Amino acid sequence: MELERVLRDRRSIRKFTGRPVPQDLLDSLLRKALWAPSGMNRQPWKFVVLRGSALQKLLALSSGLAESMDEPLKAQKFNDKMRSFIIGYFKNLGGAGSVVAGLSRHEESAAEDYANVLSAAAAFYNFLLLAHEAGLATCWMTGYVSVEKQLLNLMGVQGHRLVGITPVGYPDQAPPVPPRKHEDLVWLE
Repeated sequence: MELERVLRDRRSIRKFTGRPVPQDLLDSLLRKALWAPSGMNRQPWKFVVLRGSALQKLLALSSGLAESMDEPLKAQKFNDKMRSFIIGYFKNLGGAGSVVAGLSRHEESAAEDYANVLSAAAAFYNFLLLAHEAGLATCWMTGYVSVEKQLLNLMGVQGHRLVGITPVGYPDQAPPVPPRKHEDLVWLE
């Protein structure tokens, strides 16, 4: 698959077939994703895969998060149907059998910490693209930042920050291509 096609065709999928993703496939994709660029070549990322009972614990945390989302979604002018869908999605993550958390190593220096987050985000996006190319579906979710401490405790990880989580599985939907909202290209000479 050509890179441009992968970039254009990748979608945020919110409904999965439930068919398990083989561990060796997931492992291979995650190891390839580590070839991302990083500030000062620190390679400050960590991936945590949640399956089985670990995934069930995440879904329990996620359900609690979902309950607190209605008012913020109303403030963002989401209609009743969309709010209900989003809250429901946070409760079951579309039936995916695996979730990958992307983390960055925390630094005391704000500049270094920010650079680490950017570097880890590049590795995380590499994973999303590789998963799509392999016929898998993902959905980069950042809502968990509001429960970052609880999520890190659940995973038994310290000294890191959350870049995002993504359910991973085989897609059970094919959403339409959303239009680009605006173009933010500026040329200065």
